[in-house]
Amino acid sequence: MRKKILFGVDYTDNEVIKVILYLFVGGTAALVEWGLFYTFFYYGLAGFGLSMDVLTLVATTLAFGLATLYHYFLGNVLVFDSGSKYNRGKELSLVFLVSIMGLGFNLMFMYAFVSLLNWQPMLAKVVTSCIVVVWNYLSRKKWIFRS
Repeated sequence: MRKKILFGVDYTDNEVIKVILYLFVGGTAALVEWGLFYTFFYYGLAGFGLSMDVLTLVATTLAFGLATLYHYFLGNVLVFDSGSKYNRGKELSLVFLVSIMGLGFNLMFMYAFVSLLNWQPMLAKVVTSCIVVVWNYLSRKKWIFRS
């Protein structure tokens, strides 16, 4: 594993610091995702005349995809050891597979919360993110990266 150093502190083998940094990466990625969802839902796509269901799913997909890219790059810098378990091509393929599954969970929960339970879309997005973050962390840690 490559050395992980932040502010002069080597935390390569310190799981507590890695979990804290993962929560930071995940937390900021969630803020990015929520901000993008809000922008796409209320401003970016609102003028296209899409139904509420379609608008919710499109905004969710776009926000999730962009936030996943942010999370991937920052997570590789701070938490995971990119390229150490698999070559970069296979690693990227696995990240996309896990992300697509995470997107499926996102869409499923958003549809259930907004369309079936009539939750406010932003509340649904926050709750959905909290559920999907568990999937993201465990799948990346177990199957893709060395941490």
